[in-house]
Order: sequence, then C-alpha cells, then structure tokens
Amino acid sequence: MSIGIARLAVIVWATYFGLSAAGIRLKNLPLSLAANTVYFVLAIVLFGYFASADPLIATALLPLAALGCVVQSVGMIQHDRGIQRVALVFFGFFLAVVGSLLLRADIAPRPIGYALVGAGLASCMLLIPKLPAPMTALAFGIGGLAEGAFAFWMLVAAP
Repeated sequence: MSIGIARLAVIVWATYFGLSAAGIRLKNLPLSLAANTVYFVLAIVLFGYFASADPLIATALLPLAALGCVVQSVGMIQHDRGIQRVALVFFGFFLAVVGSLLLRADIAPRPIGYALVGAGLASCMLLIPKLPAPMTALAFGIGGLAEGAFAFWMLVAAP
C-alpha cells in the first residue's frame, strides 16, 4: 500500500513538530537537533512533491531549509536566541517558496498558497529588535495557521 508523497510529507512534518516540541519541553538539545534534521528531510520530500511544478523554484527549497537548519542548530548549540531568530528568515523564505509553488502548480486552494507566502514574509518581522509581543505572536500565528492548513490539505485532499 502506497501512502503517497503528500501524506509522507505530513508524516515527516508531524515528526518534526513532535521532536521539536519534545526538545523544547525537555530542554534536550539532541532532540532539538534531530528535529532540525527531520525538517531538512521534509524539504527533500516537498522538493519531490513540487519538482514537476517548477524544478528550478523547487530546488530553492533545499538550500533555504539547509541554511535555516544549520543556522538554527548553531544558535541552539551556542544558546544564542539572536542566531536562532536569523534562522526564521530562511524558514520564512522556505514557506514563501512553498506557497509560490502551490500557486504555480494550481493544485491547492489558492488561499493556502497566499497564506504561506504571507507567513513566510511575516516571519522576516521577527528580526526586528524588541518587536512587540503582539507582532511576534501575529507572525508565529500566521505561520502556524498557514502551515497547518497546508498540512491538513495534503493529508485529506492532495493529489
């Protein structure tokens, strides 16, 4: 029985979120670093999913995810929130590329693609020093909702 690449992406994404949450909750650096590795695996799966829509743009997913994961891992190892915040820009551009690929492939509801692009761009706000808490919550909220909608769509309706 084949689960399909879209459902595989959802499984990898859920694994990432589970490991990440466990790493944060338990303050366990190896779990958090493992989560970053799983995120890069997600990028590989999404590349495979979107390569037929536009191979060149889909290729951008790999370096963006790799840079985000490496920068975030360095920030985690050094206990430097500033470095970790820089990683969010790479992850934000990653989401924006995913959104643009969704729009280009015209396979998902367009609002999900636009939400991912918006979430990716909103994450760049997180570099602003002393960003007010409501703005930070807004950026994370938009990202969470967009990613959640995309993952849900991939689980139940993706081709």
